[in-house]
Amino acid sequence: MAALCILYAIWQIGWTGIISERTQTNEFDTVSWETPGTGEDGYKIAPPQSGAPPILPNLKTPGAILGEIYIPCFGSQYKRLIVQGTSLVQLDRHGLGHYESTPMFGAVGNVGLAGHREGYGAPLGDVAKFKTGDEIIIRTTQYWYVYAYQSYQIVLPSQTQVIDPVPNQPGATPTERLMTLTTCTPRYGIPTHRWIVYAKFKYWAYVKDGIPTALAQEGSGGKITFPASFNSWTASIPPVSSIFYFLLAAWLIVFAAAAITWRWPSAKKNMEGKVINKPYSIYSAMRWINPGVKAVRWVLLVLGLLCFIALLFAWVFPWMASTIPILKSSSNYVAIPQ
Repeated sequence: MAALCILYAIWQIGWTGIISERTQTNEFDTVSWETPGTGEDGYKIAPPQSGAPPILPNLKTPGAILGEIYIPCFGSQYKRLIVQGTSLVQLDRHGLGHYESTPMFGAVGNVGLAGHREGYGAPLGDVAKFKTGDEIIIRTTQYWYVYAYQSYQIVLPSQTQVIDPVPNQPGATPTERLMTLTTCTPRYGIPTHRWIVYAKFKYWAYVKDGIPTALAQEGSGGKITFPASFNSWTASIPPVSSIFYFLLAAWLIVFAAAAITWRWPSAKKNMEGKVINKPYSIYSAMRWINPGVKAVRWVLLVLGLLCFIALLFAWVFPWMASTIPILKSSSNYVAIPQ
């Protein structure tokens, strides 16, 4: 039971993040976005543009890719996708979700985004790190939209006015370009409240002109690098279901070969007159009943355990997190109702 609890925690906090990041990397590779401008010294710094920012269409298709978000105070390599919709289907796999009822980036009003604070990549896991003026940067096909952090608020899930056109002022006419990020709190356990981040529009720029200053890093030779542009290593990880089938096939092959070559310990005992130690735990029993010499039985034990862990990660734990009430309430973030 202790091992199962530890494995569930690893799946919830770690593995779901790997799956989410892999999904986002693969999805980003399917879109054709403008490449940030470069020069002899690496990436260029995109100059702020004057005038009203361009506003992209508010796509209504759930899961549609709307942009990417970069938050430098979360780390130089931080980036997440922004997709349409705030259902668990979107938040668990795709990074941040856009409240459909709110405007698009750069528009007058309040752009609303939601994301997990723990598990599934924890896109808003570090909200407590924000300081006044920290930039929140949105990238779309052709434009950068830069917002500056203003303040935060902790509210009940029922306090939906935080994503109104003017936050906490129902019915008021907006005159500013704002952004609100919503996530859960406390970070661990049952999320009884919502942590709300308020930001204000700062400037916009063309992607073709380069990258915002806050995303630039100095690389070798003094050239400007863009660490967050790198693809994640998680894209090369196969689905856990495929890992399970591979491990199962490997276990069956080794088991069959060992059974044919060495037979089971009881049969070997009868042939050689050796005394076989009786199992004293579940793990020693699993090793003892396997065919073959000691080294082969250890290999079969390890393969069997890995196969069982893959089974848990692929099907059992996702079912538990979405079905068992206490795990469902502590594992899944529910967005502010619209």
